[in-house]
Amino acid sequence: MDFAGAALALILILGLVLYFRLRKQRQNRENSAEDYKRLFDGIPTPMYIYDDQTFRFLAVNDAAIEQYGYTREEFLNLKITDIRPPEEIPALLKFHEALPEGHVNAGRLLHWNKARQRFYVSVYTHFTIFEGKGARQVLIVNIDEKMRAEQVILEKSAELENMLDSITDGFYALNKNWEVTFMNKAAEQALSCTRAEVMGKNLWDFFPRSREGRFYAEYERAMNDRISVHFEELYAPLGVWGSMNVYPTKDGIAVYFVDITEQKKIQEKIYNDGQNLRAIINNTRDLIWSVDRQSQIITGNQAFWDRVKELTGKNEEEITNADFVQERMKVFFESYERAFTGEAFSIVRQREVDGKQVYEELSFNPIRNLRDEVIGVNCFLRDITESQEYLHQIEKQNERLREIAWIQSHRVRAPVANILGLTQLCDPNDSPNAGLIPMLKKAAEDLDRVIMEVTVLTENL
Repeated sequence: MDFAGAALALILILGLVLYFRLRKQRQNRENSAEDYKRLFDGIPTPMYIYDDQTFRFLAVNDAAIEQYGYTREEFLNLKITDIRPPEEIPALLKFHEALPEGHVNAGRLLHWNKARQRFYVSVYTHFTIFEGKGARQVLIVNIDEKMRAEQVILEKSAELENMLDSITDGFYALNKNWEVTFMNKAAEQALSCTRAEVMGKNLWDFFPRSREGRFYAEYERAMNDRISVHFEELYAPLGVWGSMNVYPTKDGIAVYFVDITEQKKIQEKIYNDGQNLRAIINNTRDLIWSVDRQSQIITGNQAFWDRVKELTGKNEEEITNADFVQERMKVFFESYERAFTGEAFSIVRQREVDGKQVYEELSFNPIRNLRDEVIGVNCFLRDITESQEYLHQIEKQNERLREIAWIQSHRVRAPVANILGLTQLCDPNDSPNAGLIPMLKKAAEDLDRVIMEVTVLTENL
C-alpha cells in the first residue's frame, strides 16, 4: 500500500472513531436529558422553570400540575404572576428586581390555584440556563396547613390574652429563668407597673422586695416540685395583700392572684371590734352567752365560762350539752325555744344556794341574719339578789307605814273626835274656864287635820 492509501485508511479509521465517539456522546446527552426530565417530573415537590425576563413558564413538573390544577399546556401559556393573587404582584416585581443569581430563599408567600383557592408556600429559587435562555428554577413547599395552624394558634393566643385581660383578678406567667412572659391588666393595676415595663424582666430584679415573705419560697416550690400552691401574703412596698394561686406550666409557672387588701382591712377591723367587744363583755360579772338552733354554745364571756367550770369542772373546749343537768337547765332550753320564735323577753328566777335565796334576771334576745331569720339566741344573766332583798326591805317598811297610818286614822283619830264632840257640849257661859274651851277646840281640829294628811300620804303605800 502506498503512503496516500495508508493516509486515507488512517483518516477513515479516525473518522469512524470520531463518529462513534460523537454518537456515544449524543446518546449520553439524550440519556442525561431523559434522566433529568424523569427526575424533574417525578420529584414529589412542586417545581417549575420560568423565563427570567418574560416571567413565562418554560417547564413544570407533575407535582406543580397537581398543586395548581392547570394542565401542562395551560401552565406553559401562563406567567408566574398568574399564580399569585393580585395584591401580591407588586411585592413580587419589586423583589425580582434585586434577585441575585445564586440560591435564594424567597420566604413565605401567598399563591393561588386555578380555582382561586389561596394557600401559603415557601419559595426557593436560583438562576439557570434553560434551552439557551436565562431562567429561574423554583421549588415550592406547601406550608398552608402549618401557616393556618399558626394562625389558629395566634388567634387562640389573642383570644386567651383578651380573656385574661378581661378578668378582674391578677395573672402573670414566668419562665424557668423567672422572666415575666405575660401579665394581664389587673396585675398591672395591682402591682403599679405596665406590661411593657416588666415583660422579659426577671421578677425578683424588677420587684426586689418580692423575695420577702413567702413569695420566693412558694414560687420556687411550685417551679421545682411541679405542684400547685396557695398562700396569702402582703407585698409591703405597695401595701397590697394577695391570695396567691401558683400553678406549674410547661415553661415555668403561672400566678393567679386576688387582691384581698380590702378584705384584710375588714378582717382586721372585725378582729379589733371583736377584741373591743370581748373586753367589754369580759369587764362584767354578769353572764353573757349565745347559742345556735341546736342549743350549742356559740360564744360566752369569761364570767360565763367561769360559772360553767364551777358547775361542770370542765373548760370551754371540753364542754358539751351533755354536761348540763337537763332538769336544772329546763328553764334555759324552754326560753331558747321561745326566743327562736322571734320574741325578746326577760324573766326572774329564784333558787336556793347554800341555804340562801338567790334571785337572777335572765334576758333572751333573738340573733338574726341578713334575711331576718333567727339563727341564734343571745342570753344575759344578772344576779339581782341584792336589789331584790333591798326591795323586800322597802316593802316591809311600807307595810309598817301602812300599819302606822291605820293606827293614826282609826285609833288616834277616835279620841280626837271625842274631844271635838265634848267641846260642842260645853257652854262657855257656865264654865269658869270659858276662855279655854275655844282654844281646846282649835287644838283638836288642828290635830285632826294632821292625822288626815298623814292618812292621805300613806294610802298609796
